[in-house]
Amino acid sequence: MTRPPADGPLLLRCRTLVADAASAPLADAGVLVDATGTVTRVAPYALLADKAPAARTEVLDGVVLPAFTDAHSHLRALPLAEQDVADADLESWVVRLTGATALDPGDDALVAADGLTATGVTTVQAVHHTFAGPEEYTASVTAVARELVLSGLRAQLAVGLTDQAEFSPETASGTRGTPAAPHRGLRPDRLPPLLAGLLRSAGRWPGVRIALAPVAPQWCSDEALDALRRCAADGVRLHTHLLESPHQRGWLADGDDPVARLDRHRLLGPGTSAAHGVWLTDAETALLAERGTALVHCPTSNLRLGSGDARVRSWLDAGAAVALGLDSQHQGPPDMFAEMRAALAAAERAGGPLTSREVLAMATEGGAAATGNTGRLGRIAPGHRADLVCVAVPGGIGTDPVEHVVHEATHRDVSDVLRAGRWLVGAGVTLRGAEANAARTRLRAALFADRAARARRMAALAPTEAALRALLDDTNTRRLPPNDRTERYARTRDRGEA
Repeated sequence: MTRPPADGPLLLRCRTLVADAASAPLADAGVLVDATGTVTRVAPYALLADKAPAARTEVLDGVVLPAFTDAHSHLRALPLAEQDVADADLESWVVRLTGATALDPGDDALVAADGLTATGVTTVQAVHHTFAGPEEYTASVTAVARELVLSGLRAQLAVGLTDQAEFSPETASGTRGTPAAPHRGLRPDRLPPLLAGLLRSAGRWPGVRIALAPVAPQWCSDEALDALRRCAADGVRLHTHLLESPHQRGWLADGDDPVARLDRHRLLGPGTSAAHGVWLTDAETALLAERGTALVHCPTSNLRLGSGDARVRSWLDAGAAVALGLDSQHQGPPDMFAEMRAALAAAERAGGPLTSREVLAMATEGGAAATGNTGRLGRIAPGHRADLVCVAVPGGIGTDPVEHVVHEATHRDVSDVLRAGRWLVGAGVTLRGAEANAARTRLRAALFADRAARARRMAALAPTEAALRALLDDTNTRRLPPNDRTERYARTRDRGEA
């Protein structure tokens, strides 16, 4: 790291400043940051030049934007291809995950956090899901939270809960043809005391907030959803996967759909965000917008897992807050710029184009809304935290820096990242790069040591996948999404994605 940490007022001289996705760029702008890491003034640099000690003036020679929020993550360090988990339709892919190698949660989080900061992310919302009992669950959350704190990321860590039908839809005779239900060490009635303990511990994890994740509403019983509602009543935020694939609408044997279940249990509201939403109807989108629930778009994940393209244009038109999530589906280093371009491409395929400024807003202000940080993050403005990313543009930016950043930049162009006025990336070097490299080496050693056993596990899952596909094909004709979604499902199936 070449930049010193701030220990007093800091003045940033920005060659080009994009204060938010809607504002015109400013040339030679100044951003004054107080000792708490809060922006106090944004003005032409010449007007602020005498407002901070000369030793605390730093020049950012590129395009400076609000830092990004990855609003849906699983904090996976390595591409899943290294785990021999190949892309497939979502339901088969979930089964394949059961054959993956168990990795150290701390090392996993360290490497994942380092990759996120390198691409300009300062805030992450991550689902942490395990079938362990309360003690082991607490230990793994603690390990992850510790690494997030050391990495400097601001995080919302959503503790996941499932207690039914995770690997196969229910049928009249129960589930069949899939792995036996896992031994779940956390019953719904054990969730409140687990959460209470984690919330007490969170005082030792500055910048990390504990949330809850009904991992998917169709995977949670009424008892589990009631337990989550009681926890949410105390101000705990919720995050979930919602209608990621067409099969999930009728996943339960009684036909109860996910959105209706969440609403019936009073789990929709401004304290909730939902990822994917590919198969939402217009009426459901309108309901989510009315309730104030934020939606998180994951275009790369949706494409790789054959889920289809979310109709994000309709989300925005309905007035919903929309964020962007990488979903830990990187094939190389995480790249938020590539994700913004994926959002543009998905919107074109879905027939509702987006603009560069709209996808930038999703990565910034939308992410702030999805994590409960509206008014604190997503803009470079007085009263907001000084979370900034500087993108180097050695070849020039033309007439519109937003167009350049969204269409041309990559994670390699990130020169500096600040979280609350403190550098997480300086001159392209991350705060914990050396430690992350060592952790990455340990993770790959664990994969190598488990390679033979993992190959046997994956081979043993092949009949399970075949049985699952037969079961899904059998239930699809009875559980197609309604109205306009039926035609979309047919088109997706014809492309081989369903």
